[in-house]
Amino acid sequence: MPVAARFHELRDRIVATVDEKFAEPVRLSFMKDGITDPDRAQRQIEAPLRTGDEKPASSDGGSDRKWKAKIVAGQAELRIDRTKYADLDLRKGDKVRAISRPGEPVFEVLSVNGRDHSRLIVRLGQS
Repeated sequence: MPVAARFHELRDRIVATVDEKFAEPVRLSFMKDGITDPDRAQRQIEAPLRTGDEKPASSDGGSDRKWKAKIVAGQAELRIDRTKYADLDLRKGDKVRAISRPGEPVFEVLSVNGRDHSRLIVRLGQS
C-alpha cells in the first residue's frame, strides 16, 4: 500500500471544504453502446459542476495578430472528489444529470482525466 505524502490530509480537507460550499447533486447514468449499462447502476453524488456559455467564442490576436482561435464554451466540467468517490468508474459516453438545476439538464461525458491527485476531472458536452 502506498504511503501518503505529508500534504495529503490537508489536501483532502481542502477539497471537502470546497465541495461543502460548491458541490451540487448530480445523477450519473452509466451507458454502454448507447443504452443503460446493466452492470453499473445509476448513482447520485455531489460534486462541483461548472458550465460555460452556450455560444462559441472566437479570439484572434497575438502581438502581430497572426493567429486565430475558436473556443467552444458550451462545455462543462465536473470535478469529483477522488477520496469520497474512489470506486467511481465514469467513461466516455456516460450521462450526467444536474438534478438541482432548472430543467435538470443532461450532459454527456466527453473525457475523464484521472491524473489529478485530488479530483477526477470529467469534461462534459451537451447531450
